[in-house]
Amino acid sequence: MCPVSLPVAQLRDGIIRLAAPERILLFSQKTAPDGAVSSVKLCVVVNAGGTEEIERQLYMELDCPIPFDVLVYSQADWDQRTKEPGSFASRIQKTGSVLYEANPSFQ
Repeated sequence: MCPVSLPVAQLRDGIIRLAAPERILLFSQKTAPDGAVSSVKLCVVVNAGGTEEIERQLYMELDCPIPFDVLVYSQADWDQRTKEPGSFASRIQKTGSVLYEANPSFQ
C-alpha cells in the first residue's frame, strides 16, 4: 500500500466505513505547487451489486477537504473488465496505487 496524505487517508477510512470494500485504488492525484494534494480519483471494488447506490452514498456522506471522484465496481464487473486489455479497469489495476485491501490475496 502506498503512503497517503491526511485528506486521502480520511477519505479512504470513510469509504471503508460506508462501503466495506474489497479494494480501494488511487488512480489519479493532483498536487498544488506547494506539494499538497489538491484532488484525487479513486476506484472502489465492492462484493455485491448496487454500485450506483454505493457511489451516490459516498458522494452524499463523505466530507472531504479536497475534491474527489470515485468509481465503484462490483467484484464480478471488476473481474470481467480487468481481463479486457483495453478497458479502463485494466488500466487502473496496472497503474493505480492500492490504498486498501480487505484481503491481501484479492486480485
